Amino acid sequence: MILTLQPVGRVDPSVLERIGSELAPFGEVRIASPKPLPSRAFGLGSNRYRAATFGRVCRSSDGDRVIAITDVELSDPELGLRLVFGHADLHGRWAVVSLSQFAGEGKDKLVERAVKTAVHELGHTLGLGHHDANPQCVMFFSEKLADTDRKSRDFCKPCADSANLTLSLLRT
Repeated sequence: MILTLQPVGRVDPSVLERIGSELAPFGEVRIASPKPLPSRAFGLGSNRYRAATFGRVCRSSDGDRVIAITDVELSDPELGLRLVFGHADLHGRWAVVSLSQFAGEGKDKLVERAVKTAVHELGHTLGLGHHDANPQCVMFFSEKLADTDRKSRDFCKPCADSANLTLSLLRT
């Protein structure tokens, strides 16, 4: 599988490189040239970008899966969520991860949180839903940073089996 990291807006290249190296077990990771933030992309009455608008940015990027990495706050008003760490096109090929909430405890913690969120969103593109029964599984829904910090960066066994089935189809 070719996984493209698509920086959108201002994203530290060294952070992108570190995220990319952590995601290498999923396949070949490519880092695309930065793209500007989408225009007219704010949620109603909000200064946060609607996460779904990043699909327009990702559709023009190459790769089996594309993860936009951005530094702006995201919302998902369609689901009633005022702040989200990431968003994915379920069963699609794109996702977005926001770094805006991950800083403050150093670059290592930022990268750790970004990788967990990227794997979670990648899982959605591979057909996985939220695994609310297992708070250690990366597919557990993160309502707050403490949820992200507590969970693993790995899929639990049932989620891994499902993800590997989809990944095997992408490799053929």
